[in-house]
Amino acid sequence: MEVWINELWLLGTAIIFTVLGMSFGKQCFAMELTEAVIDSLIEQGYIKVKGEGKNMVILTWQEWCNDQDSGKTS
Repeated sequence: MEVWINELWLLGTAIIFTVLGMSFGKQCFAMELTEAVIDSLIEQGYIKVKGEGKNMVILTWQEWCNDQDSGKTS
């Protein structure tokens, strides 16, 4: 009987840490996927930014349109 109790305790511990590891893995994957999508949109020109690296700021569509309008000659 004592052998079963030890095995169930180990099984329970394995299940808990497996679920915990999967949770951390999903969060990390979600962050990497989000970063890759945003970088792709920037490269394709769908998102405009100012600055580089940690100083990068995403421009709103109003700021982007105002920058294009100021370059036009009348």
